Amino acid sequence: MINRKVVKEFLSRKLDSFDWLKRESVSAVKAETDSLLDSGLWWAHQRVCFLLLVWLKRFMLFIDMGGGKTFIVLSLIHYRKRKKRQPQAIVFVPYLTSVATWIDETEKHYPKMVCVPLTGSKDNNLHKLLHAEGDLFVICYQSAVAMMAEPVKKVGKRKKKWTINPQRVREVFARFNILVMDEVHRCKTVSSLTYRLCRAISAKCEYVTGLTGTPFGRDLLDLWPQFYLIDFGETLGPTLGFYREAFFKTEINYWGGFKYSFKQKLLDKLQSTIKNCSIRYSIDEFHDMPPREYIPRKIETHSGIQSYADKALAVIRGIQIQKSAGNYRAVESEYMKLRQLSSGFMTLHGDDSAKIQVAFDENPKLDALQELIEDMPHGCKMVVFHHFVYTNKLISQRLKDMKVGHACIYGGSKDPLRELRRFRGDERVRLLVINSRSGSSSLNLQHANYVVFFEQPDSAIDRQQAERRCWRPGQARRVFIYDFLMKGTADRAVYKANKAGESLLKNLLDGKVKL
Repeated sequence: MINRKVVKEFLSRKLDSFDWLKRESVSAVKAETDSLLDSGLWWAHQRVCFLLLVWLKRFMLFIDMGGGKTFIVLSLIHYRKRKKRQPQAIVFVPYLTSVATWIDETEKHYPKMVCVPLTGSKDNNLHKLLHAEGDLFVICYQSAVAMMAEPVKKVGKRKKKWTINPQRVREVFARFNILVMDEVHRCKTVSSLTYRLCRAISAKCEYVTGLTGTPFGRDLLDLWPQFYLIDFGETLGPTLGFYREAFFKTEINYWGGFKYSFKQKLLDKLQSTIKNCSIRYSIDEFHDMPPREYIPRKIETHSGIQSYADKALAVIRGIQIQKSAGNYRAVESEYMKLRQLSSGFMTLHGDDSAKIQVAFDENPKLDALQELIEDMPHGCKMVVFHHFVYTNKLISQRLKDMKVGHACIYGGSKDPLRELRRFRGDERVRLLVINSRSGSSSLNLQHANYVVFFEQPDSAIDRQQAERRCWRPGQARRVFIYDFLMKGTADRAVYKANKAGESLLKNLLDGKVKL
């Protein structure tokens, strides 16, 4: 238990806020930045953010998608290069496809700077990291963790575990003086190897920048790890426990143990506190956007799928009534079964315990997608988001049967960057079928104005970011966003949870909702 007097003093601190810069005239901001920047088209908010990165060195930019976060950071690197400061930047991105965005933006804005993509094997990435010449090196979080993770000595039959050696990390990344964490909310779990890796690098870098448009959904605990990577506790406290003590109340969890609920009366205090090390720009503050239209499409379930869905729903309801400790895994299993059934397949276990996906002969969602594609105007393109890997195969097969040109990006894609280029550059490729996690971050897809959520993302953040891949600055057309919702399954409940910024699965496990 942390001393209440210490907590009270922490909450009553006087901290900085940089919102005053938003109120400065465009001409004043321009006069302050013209001597620092090369000529070019700059929005006012980009100039403000650039100034803050130069002045403060360690800062968070909460800018909605399309606000030019990548451009701002590239300009910082270029500025330091012009000042003979020998910048060496390591940029972490959420997915392999995100690497392409940094390559493209570097070539577009600063073609003389060298951007080194780290998209190969562990050994190849490590060799480039240590020996290649470049101004910035771009690698996805998962690849960096795979490159640096070390196995923990196994004891008995314990499952193999991995760890991060901070000293080893600092040795490998010793050449870098700028750390950029794109979509920094990917580092929200303090026990993850991703967080530990970034913490070790952040401790030695002079400039550290966190970028995201959505730092959290409804769980405000996610904020502390992100801010700690920037300022090591100055803003939100020295430990996660201290932050919880200051802003949350402890309650008994539905399945046993404890959970932490935010103290709503402190919302204004938290909002003012995080301004000490961040600035927020919503899309409405920097651009006039074309309208977007949301179209929920209710789809009838055929009898074969409905019978399995009814059984899964009955199991979940029965477990919730019993409130048996440990049964949360059974709830999660049936929930995933419901999600798969809504897309026309289910996963079975074979004789050798291997998982086998079995598709139903009739798939109303695929029929609805086919109808929508056939009605899509000539010259338009569509992005179809899905959740499960197998769904990508189902959709792709239907598109092949329709003889519709399309590109596919999912966890098993051999060359996702090539697929992305095909969708952007080939007018015959009208559709991009992409996983909602890998496709929700750092992609510019504003040349498409039809968006379909074949399956709902499990994360409200992924949902918000996914739809803004197309509805973003540069989009000239009205954007149509379709949600395919299969009746009698969990689709509508997941859809409503995402709109509320919540997780349906978490609410089920906490006993807050019933299906």
